[in-house]
Amino acid sequence: MRTFHKIAGAILALQFVLWALTGFLFNYKYRYDEAYEPLKPQAASSNGAWVSPADAAVACGIRPADLRRIELLHDNRGDLYLLVSGTESEPVYRLANASTGAPADPLDAAAATSALRSALEKSSNAARYGTVTASRHVEAPSGLLRGSGPAWELVLDTGQTVTVNALTAEIAHKSALNDWIDWTYRVHYMQYTPWKPVNIGIVVAFLLLLLSLVASGLRLLLSSARPRSLFGRRSYSKGPKIRF
Repeated sequence: MRTFHKIAGAILALQFVLWALTGFLFNYKYRYDEAYEPLKPQAASSNGAWVSPADAAVACGIRPADLRRIELLHDNRGDLYLLVSGTESEPVYRLANASTGAPADPLDAAAATSALRSALEKSSNAARYGTVTASRHVEAPSGLLRGSGPAWELVLDTGQTVTVNALTAEIAHKSALNDWIDWTYRVHYMQYTPWKPVNIGIVVAFLLLLLSLVASGLRLLLSSARPRSLFGRRSYSKGPKIRF
């Protein structure tokens, strides 16, 4: 019983220490502003004179009746229309210059790098972003597209990975710092595996271990009580002692 109590206490103590450490990090928020910094290309100057989306759609070879959604984008490329046609499951995207209605091309790797540099112009953490060493075309989630879309994944020499959407110029970034912060949350919430049922099992096992620690501690305490003498005073000559 005593051996089990010691082992259970050590296991639980380790988790409590991890809770204390991660809780401190959550309050200190070391470099959180860098890890979760929203990046957006600086909007180029605009004259505010736009053609109608219908005219832009015709210039891009889309019948206005086939348009399902239109977004007006403001970034370092200027003002652009994002024209969405096709079906919900298979959308078709076209870009058009909002001022002239002329078709516009999605970002290539060089333009994606320019969008990143534009976004870093007003970033207080710009010095922590290095030079782009590699790029590749990927599919990435987009809030404006309401799904996945074409994007460029840029690898920096600082170890960071930046994803720039080729259509909307939305920017997402990730580094070892993000992985570290994610792991502190996983440890704090005892999400030690990628599988939710296993994590629930770990939490249940932890609760059972905690209850068994309390039960074994009470049993050891009660079994180690000193016998009382006739006049109610405790006798210290007999009875087991609590050992640690």
